[in-house]
Amino acid sequence: MKQRLYPTAGVAATFREWCGQERLLYNMAVEQYELAFSHRAYAAHPDEAVKTRLHWPSHGERDQQLTELRAMAAGDPELSWLLACPRKVQTQALRLVDQAYKNWWKRPDHFRRPTYRKRSGTQGFSMVGRGADFDVRRINRKWGETRLPKVGWVRFRLTHPWHRLEGVKSCRVTLDGSGRWHISFPGPQPEVEHTPTGAVVGLDMGVVATVTTSDGGQLSMPQLLTPEQVRRRKLLQRKLARQQKGSRRRNRTKLAMARLYATEADRRRDWVEKTSTALVRDHDVVVVEDLKVKNMVRRAKPKPDPIHPGTFLPNGASAKTGLNRSIHHHSWGAFRTRLTQKAEASGVEVLVVNPAFTSQRCSVCGHTDKKNRESQAVFSCRSCNHTDNADANAAANILAAGLAVTGRGGEPHRPRMGPGASDPLKRQPLARVAA
Repeated sequence: MKQRLYPTAGVAATFREWCGQERLLYNMAVEQYELAFSHRAYAAHPDEAVKTRLHWPSHGERDQQLTELRAMAAGDPELSWLLACPRKVQTQALRLVDQAYKNWWKRPDHFRRPTYRKRSGTQGFSMVGRGADFDVRRINRKWGETRLPKVGWVRFRLTHPWHRLEGVKSCRVTLDGSGRWHISFPGPQPEVEHTPTGAVVGLDMGVVATVTTSDGGQLSMPQLLTPEQVRRRKLLQRKLARQQKGSRRRNRTKLAMARLYATEADRRRDWVEKTSTALVRDHDVVVVEDLKVKNMVRRAKPKPDPIHPGTFLPNGASAKTGLNRSIHHHSWGAFRTRLTQKAEASGVEVLVVNPAFTSQRCSVCGHTDKKNRESQAVFSCRSCNHTDNADANAAANILAAGLAVTGRGGEPHRPRMGPGASDPLKRQPLARVAA
């Protein structure tokens, strides 16, 4: 539950110092891990003396080292800045490193290897122990306050129901690249208000229409920036390229660009949240494609020229770059993630099907041919002459495949038997399909 935080100028300066201390301790802990990791192969050798082996640093050992460092700072004026930060903020920084390495070891395909944090990235610090170290209270319907050690009460914009914040026991304060402060409270995914109706829907992801439903509807992500904002961002990019690195003017230009990027990200996130909530609220079963987005946005591989060594043939890299940019713009991965999270919390079933040939198969007769798709938007079956929007036809195939897996819809395709046959599957009312 992330909400906007509004600290005063003095409190913001204190928060920046705490963020710097968390970054310092985080990087020091990463260095300890990497040093132990580099000597692990030598320590496993049977002829090596046990006393010379380097072992993995434990949280208790690093906590003791932090205690010694703070005791040293009490008698050294040059290290007195360490005492200006609460002890729990520093302790939580070390725990973040432990959790980051645990995630990487358990799921290296999902979590990346922890690296050193930079000052230019998102900064933050964590606090635990509600009551003694921090607290939360409600001011009115729109505002709340959080109490943090050494700074007192700080206001934040209350954008979540208050009953969800009453039982929180920890928080994290962050500073993004555009200079905005946020406070986040952990909590379970809330349930979407949902009334079972038996409705089912298949979703096809695209770059023209972000989501096309099996009943022919199209949900497109709106333009995230106005033409004036796009033009301003291009001018700022040109201006940034001419400025000297590390200068104050260049930092101001980077801040202005970061605010435009933050506006774009906020509007994209807002559309994803509203669209996924509407789909979960109105349907009992949602069928989506199993798209490997990470693989789909890879750069085009170079094609060496066999006749002229050292040169390369055209590989369509420019077109592939534009496609990758469109996929990132429509945010397929974030949409599926939020849709799945809300569906699991609300009791809505999400089915994942193989997307192979769904755009080439006729949803009426089942004929599959790459020539059926004449263009990006036009689908014309070469067997039964059925014509439709290509994305809507693919969404109908996705729905039929999902229903075939669950046994709700029988065969994934329902061929027409003649002029008097029933409407195709994707044109039937959703309640009739579920029945």
